[in-house]
Amino acid sequence: MLKQYDLKIKKILLTKAPEVNWKEVLENHRGMITKIQHERLIHLLVTIFVGLVMTTCAFISITSQKSDLLVIFIPLFFLFVAYLFHYRFLENTTQDWYLIEDEVKKYLA
Repeated sequence: MLKQYDLKIKKILLTKAPEVNWKEVLENHRGMITKIQHERLIHLLVTIFVGLVMTTCAFISITSQKSDLLVIFIPLFFLFVAYLFHYRFLENTTQDWYLIEDEVKKYLA
């Protein structure tokens, strides 16, 4: 959904068609920014939680010198890395959308 909208809004900005209702585009874009901000917050909280659980498993495994917790640590590590990449995508997309909002505002002035 986010990638499709990103392509759509960038296409609208490239065409610069005079029949585009820029006020409606801006209102819709602000709604999408609100959605991505919410998703970004949820993913940040989940990423922090997974990182804490992963770190706790590693710490307990090292201090107790039992490798049993590595069975939990290894999948959590890959999950944490995947969440970091996804959160990075969300953060970069949000920053891009702020710039797009500024561009759309120029058409309203």
